Amino acid sequence: MEFPGFEPADFDVFSIPDFAGRMAEIRSRIRPKLVALGADLAPILSEVVGCELFPHTAQHMRRRVNPPEETWAAFCRDKKGYKRWTHYRVAISGAGVRVTVFVEDDADDKPQLGARLESDAAALLQQLGGTAPVRWYTLGNDPVLQSELTPERLQEAGRALQRLKTLKFQAGIPLPAAEVPGYSPERFEEWVKEQAEVLKPLYLAGTGTWRE
Repeated sequence: MEFPGFEPADFDVFSIPDFAGRMAEIRSRIRPKLVALGADLAPILSEVVGCELFPHTAQHMRRRVNPPEETWAAFCRDKKGYKRWTHYRVAISGAGVRVTVFVEDDADDKPQLGARLESDAAALLQQLGGTAPVRWYTLGNDPVLQSELTPERLQEAGRALQRLKTLKFQAGIPLPAAEVPGYSPERFEEWVKEQAEVLKPLYLAGTGTWRE
């Protein structure tokens, strides 16, 4: 299957209230698109970060009651799985699509990412650029834009990641649902690449390969 792009009905899936109904639509409608998107983007994102990345698509196998509020394609350096490692996510929800750098609460990369954020917050923010529309979802329920974030607050986040076992890391760039259908498949994939390039310093910080 070639990635056909997302359409308005894809975002409506996440308003289905019951678990079985939403999961059925995710598996039949959304997941095949994410699989195709993953196959297309893996070599593109590998070029962005300078090492081979492998695509994975969320399966939500552990869920039994509460339907997922979003689902995603993930890209990381391990062919077997992504949850132990820093990874890019291209996630779709009722609100739209977002490209994020994501580190799970029990990931092997989490301590080194926290240490890097604590020690090099100012340099990382400088590399991201003051006008980048990065939202720091880890910092609270009302994500701040990168231009509003101080090195001190990012250092605090780094310390918290090292201290709190249940804290995940997620920072990224959203695209509202109303805008996504206006993107052709090719333009959407180019948009993802552009956001991955913006977020590259965070990805490399998580993998331990970032340099000032």
